[in-house]
Formats: sequence, C-alpha cells, structure tokens
Amino acid sequence: MFLSVLANVFRMNWFLSLLRKLPLKFGLGWTSPAPVAKGQEVWLFDNTAFPAPGQPGKWSAEFVAAYFEEDSGSKAAKAVAEIADQLGFAGDEEAEGRIAERHVLPGEGYVDDQIVESSAVLVEGEATMRTAFAEEVGWGVISDIDDTIKVSEVRNRISLLKRTFVDIPAPVPGMKKLYQTLQSRLNKPAWFYLSASPYNLYPLLRCFTSDHFPRGQLILREMSWMELESFIVTLTIGTQRYKEERMRRVFAWLPRRKWVLIGDSTQTDPEAYATLYREFPERVGRIWIRVVRGVDEAEETELNSQGRFKRAFEGVPAHVWRTFEQPGELEESVQELQ
Repeated sequence: MFLSVLANVFRMNWFLSLLRKLPLKFGLGWTSPAPVAKGQEVWLFDNTAFPAPGQPGKWSAEFVAAYFEEDSGSKAAKAVAEIADQLGFAGDEEAEGRIAERHVLPGEGYVDDQIVESSAVLVEGEATMRTAFAEEVGWGVISDIDDTIKVSEVRNRISLLKRTFVDIPAPVPGMKKLYQTLQSRLNKPAWFYLSASPYNLYPLLRCFTSDHFPRGQLILREMSWMELESFIVTLTIGTQRYKEERMRRVFAWLPRRKWVLIGDSTQTDPEAYATLYREFPERVGRIWIRVVRGVDEAEETELNSQGRFKRAFEGVPAHVWRTFEQPGELEESVQELQ
C-alpha cells in the first residue's frame, strides 16, 4: 500500500490542513495562515518519492504547496513596474506582458522511474502535480540551473533581470545533449535541479527544464522576489549554505545512490559541491563546473582562476572534479561513469 500520506494527499481536508501549516505565501511575504478560498490560486510542486526508511514496500516524499491571495495583484504590479523601469521597457506592452506572466500570480507496486500524476480538488478548480519514483540504488544528478543549463548572466544585474523576466529562456549550448547522454549512460538517473532562484519562478523553470532536459524535481529557494532587491539577494547571498543543506537532504532521501554534481563558476557551486564530497566521498562520483566567461570580466578574473578552483577542491581527488567551457569536453568523463 502506498504511504498513507500519499493515499490521502489529494483529499480536500488534508490539503487545507497542509496549507494552514505553510508559513510562506509566495509573493506576499510572511503572513498568518488561512484556508484556501474561492478565487485563490494554488500550486502543487512536482516531487520525487523514495523508499521509506525501515518500511519495506512503502514510499516517502516531500510535498511543497503554495497559494496566493486575491488582493496580491497590487504588490505584483509594483514589482512588474519596477522591473520594467530597471530594464528600460516601460511602455513596451509586449515586454511588460511577459514580465507580468512571470511574476507568477495567477506503496506497493510502484517502480523506479514511474510517474504518477495527481490533482487536488479545490474550492474552485484544481491543482495538479507529478510524483516520480526513485529506487534506492543507481545514480542521481544534481544540477544547478542559472548559467549551468540556462543562460542567465547572473553576474550582470541588468542582463539577469532581462534574461529572467523578459527573454524566452535559452538553454546553454550543448548542455541539452550532455544531459541526454547522461540520461542514457546512467540508465535514467534521479534528477534534481537545485537553484537559488525563488519559488515564484517555479512555473517558468518547470516549463524550461521539461522542454529541454530530463524530467526532475525542482528545488528552489523559499524567498519572495516581490521587491526587486529580494530577487537579487536570492541568487547572491547565502547560496553556498543553502545548497549544501538541500543537497544533504536529497542525499538522505536516497542514501545508496551515487551522484554527479553539475554547476558553474558564477556563484559558490565549486565550494558547495566540494563540501559534499568531503562529507560523502563514496557517494559523489563526479563534480563538473562550467566556466562562465564574457559577462563580467573583472569578477571572472578571480571566479575562473585556477587558484580559486584549487582552494575550493582541496582534498578532492583530481579524477572527481573538473572544469569545462564547452559541454563536449566532458565526453570522455561521461564514458568513465558506470
């Protein structure tokens, strides 16, 4: 029998109870919990189910849900206007419309890699989600998003805002092919996309990863970007600790899997991934860091220096980690995995 919480997850009473316990209402800051009412939008986030510890045949999963109040439009409008002004798009209806879309208001018998689609019946309409099942053994991949698989230009504030809120998301050239090769080589590993982007961007990033990369669970930061400064903070402050904590949680979900960790040089991926290797040397098989150039040359002098990487990966065997600029450089490294 599937874990009891999953059996009841989509009953209305259970769902309302869950939401009452959620302190965060995305885009609204920290407010007191309240039941979902007619006209409020609800999200259920895709997740990954893993074998329940000490309970053969049963599964566990982390559930994330969010809902939005009807009167939150004024705050969203302020954020949209601020972004449009920063980017110089004020008065451009098409660009502002795209920004507005992205302010995001609106058991037994299960086997590895199986997908179950579920829905919750709400006061008005329904919310849907997908649960992927991952057995104990095999490989897993934890991938960053911004500037690892998605062109974001994090190190340039204006470019970052434009790439995030205006442009159609573009994959980093060659990364789609690399991930497809990993999907085949590692026999359908468990995929997790770990980003410091706030949960408000979940619909955008879910569509992007689903369109271009293997299906996986998105893990985003529990912060709102309804003030422009807050969005910048999510991607620049405290990211190393945040990523280390979330990776430890994923490792605990699937304690017998080996992992490939993929990130880039713009933030603290090298330091965070090296920390996880030191804690779990038998479980981190490879660490690959994309070297990002041409966004902020002054900062990149240090970020991309060999000294930085040597310090970050001190004590990590040379065969475990490597940097790359073009995904094709990793072809031999991928073939070494088994």
